[in-house]
Amino acid sequence: MKFSASIPQRFEKFLVLFFLFFASGYAVASPATFVTALPVAENQILARFNWNSIYGSQSFTSFQFPINLAYGLNARWTVFASLTPLRSSAVSQTTDGTYRVTSAGWADSSVFARYTLISVDKPGSTLRIAPLAGLYIPTGSNTLRDSTGLLPGFLQTGSGSVDPYGGLALGWNNAVCGFAADSTFRHNPIGRTGVSPGDQFRADGQGEVRLHPLKLPEYGLPHELWLSIEENYQHNSLTHSEGIVSSGSGGSSFYQDAILEYATLHYEVGAGVQIPVMQNLNSPSAEREKREVLVFTEYYFSGFKGRRK
Repeated sequence: MKFSASIPQRFEKFLVLFFLFFASGYAVASPATFVTALPVAENQILARFNWNSIYGSQSFTSFQFPINLAYGLNARWTVFASLTPLRSSAVSQTTDGTYRVTSAGWADSSVFARYTLISVDKPGSTLRIAPLAGLYIPTGSNTLRDSTGLLPGFLQTGSGSVDPYGGLALGWNNAVCGFAADSTFRHNPIGRTGVSPGDQFRADGQGEVRLHPLKLPEYGLPHELWLSIEENYQHNSLTHSEGIVSSGSGGSSFYQDAILEYATLHYEVGAGVQIPVMQNLNSPSAEREKREVLVFTEYYFSGFKGRRK
């Protein structure tokens, strides 16, 4: 089923609120499409490696390889850092034939800190609620050009500015199921050169259930297979090009994801697909995503040891 780009804003808001309400009733702690709610223990290091392939209209493809690192400073504070090399291309038909444009390099990097404000531990389950704040650093470029001029925003690799970032993450899980969710906002200042993307609001949710084994053994650490169902909503404000607003830019999108995850005590691998079920964009000719394939692996290992006296 395809959703029209002219979906009323009231229905769009209802869809987001319904999704958040549904997610908050079923909780989990290892989402594949967002990292803000990942559990990290004190003095523990998490390394996650992703491979994301995005396919869109206008023969647009993008391959991204996000690298996420997290370190638990103590029981309350966790710091995160993210680096993302990528390669994107778009093919269009002109009077002179097929025209392909390609961009590659580093996307903007991010650093943020998360503070566990509320922590509830019960036999067999945990609950965490944590605000977070940080910055996006302009390691990408927003001024990429070809012979025809400035490349469109979806082929740029960065925002060209230092962007404040903040939000709230929460997660609950037990041995059988769990849930995680977040709500974040990124402010992108408007520049006079290149393409300046608008502010971005995101809301993500995940519900997870263990498929195998159905019953955990009394002894030992089994290898587990989980099914993760995730949803992602994002709203992008208007983009500016060379300081001038692009009236047909921005809009809202809602994605549905399904991921299988294989987990052990120290590492996890997962693969799945993300499908846009709503793209309420401000221009009928705007670049629209068709699907995204997700593959990731993450590893938890001990942090830094203190000096021997």
